[in-house]
Amino acid sequence: MTRPLEPAGGLLPPEGRFPMLLLATVWGGLALVAAAWLGGTTASWATGHGWRGPAFGVQFAHALVTEGPGSSWPRVPGAAVTAGVVVAVGGVAGVTVAAVRAGRTNAARPFGLAGARDLAVLLTPASTTRAQALRPSLPGGASGAETGLALGVIAGTPARRRETTTVRASWEDVLLAVMAPRAGKTTSLAVPSVLDAPGAVVATSNKADLWAATAAVRARDTSEAVWTFDPQAITNSPRTWWWNPLTAVDSVEEASRLAGHFVQEVRAEKSARDFWSSAAQDLLTALLLAAATSRRSLHDVYEWLNDPVVPTPGVLLREHGYPAVAASLTGRQHGAPETRDGIYETARTAAQCLRDDRIMEWVTPPAGELPQLDTTAFATSRETLYLLSKDGAGAAGPLVAALTDRVMRDGVRAAERCGGRLDPPLVVVLDEAANVCRISDLPDLYSHLGSRGIVPLTILQSYRQGVRVWGEAGMDTLWSAATVKLLGAGIDDAKLAEDVSRLIGEHDVTIRSFSEGDRRRTTSTSLRRQRILPPEDVRALARGHALLLATGLRVGRLELLPYYQGSRAGDVAAATAEATAATVGGVSR
Repeated sequence: MTRPLEPAGGLLPPEGRFPMLLLATVWGGLALVAAAWLGGTTASWATGHGWRGPAFGVQFAHALVTEGPGSSWPRVPGAAVTAGVVVAVGGVAGVTVAAVRAGRTNAARPFGLAGARDLAVLLTPASTTRAQALRPSLPGGASGAETGLALGVIAGTPARRRETTTVRASWEDVLLAVMAPRAGKTTSLAVPSVLDAPGAVVATSNKADLWAATAAVRARDTSEAVWTFDPQAITNSPRTWWWNPLTAVDSVEEASRLAGHFVQEVRAEKSARDFWSSAAQDLLTALLLAAATSRRSLHDVYEWLNDPVVPTPGVLLREHGYPAVAASLTGRQHGAPETRDGIYETARTAAQCLRDDRIMEWVTPPAGELPQLDTTAFATSRETLYLLSKDGAGAAGPLVAALTDRVMRDGVRAAERCGGRLDPPLVVVLDEAANVCRISDLPDLYSHLGSRGIVPLTILQSYRQGVRVWGEAGMDTLWSAATVKLLGAGIDDAKLAEDVSRLIGEHDVTIRSFSEGDRRRTTSTSLRRQRILPPEDVRALARGHALLLATGLRVGRLELLPYYQGSRAGDVAAATAEATAATVGGVSR
């Protein structure tokens, strides 16, 4: 009969633990006696009595225990002997304790995952050197948040070494985080990233928590403007500024891009190129271009959407030099009524946020004097822009996506004017990206934003959530383009867990088995290849932990760094309490 004994990670089987414990006790005692002999003999030499000591053996050990160390060196002052023995024995004990702690640290992460040596490029001092190369403006002694966004510390790191083992993304990384609700997305990623950003920040969300925790602190830290786009009163922030989405629409390409943010709301995962969506985007492109070139507003666009035969937009397009777009619009208006009405209905559904007067107040010229957000200057400032929208039909999501996209594209242009990179970098925290910031070509933007000093952090609740917005191909592109990926607790996607498990790889595990028969028992040992982290362990990742997949590095496990465990906890708590009270009271700062 054969039964395998499979110790995890090469640990000793039960029948081998007692002999090893006995050996460790014997050799440990011998090491302590040897250390005492070395310490006393050293004390003899140091006090001028020569390198002399008793014979090392059982009699010395017995005298050491029964009579104390002084009896073995009678001519040497007792205090000196005692000090030498204490120092030597303490040194051995210290080494032993350090070894035990190191063993516990290694046991805290599965064998085969990345350690400090594997992730050295993301740790101090390498991260500092890299940051100074990317940011010429950094002073020589720069450290901490100036050198990159903190992702966490290597799992199992002792408290005294947490600062030196803090893993930081560089200022040319583009990040993707997939974490289930309540897994630390906001507290450990979004809030610290906003607070630590050295330059301008864009932050999106469908809740007030990120804004409440960071807006007041950012205003104090930077002494620059904090802009809050909240047309659906999530934070009850008053309208103190406005933004005109038509300002930058000066070509067919720009109009089509703006129209795409609206149409993205009605595109299905498998119908990104279906007739109705494409036709609706073409229609919106013409109407937006007509309004922008004639200095009209989104109010006019929505009125034209509700009158499929109105000739005004076509006339305006011809007057301003767009005869081809005008001809396309006129042909669509004079097409088959069933087809025309279907296209207009799709476009109205995509742009239904334009029927909400509360939302329109933020994106159309105000009655009084209000400042207008200058997205061109924003990228090179230290200002902060919060973009909030609710989920669902009629929400301000298309405008959030349009404004985020506008800031990033203006940031790219600013980087080109500054020699290729923004310094300090622009940090874009896309919390709830799949719900409120559906930029259709975000996966493609990831391929070059990092090289411009624009650091996006896209936070999703699941991989499938990204597939729903960008499709399988788009989500695969986003996953591949992200140079830093964090997978937190709650990965219930079986395919993703299996894929990540395969990416982590395998290692050799010692397998001991025994067989019994004919009154004999034989034991054999063999090696077996085994997953470092099986899919079930990927799924069972503890809250507050995340798997780090960085380009060119082994997969590591991190302990996340929530803001309430850091030095800014008091500031954030006070700001959150104040903002929450103001929001509940219906008055905002």
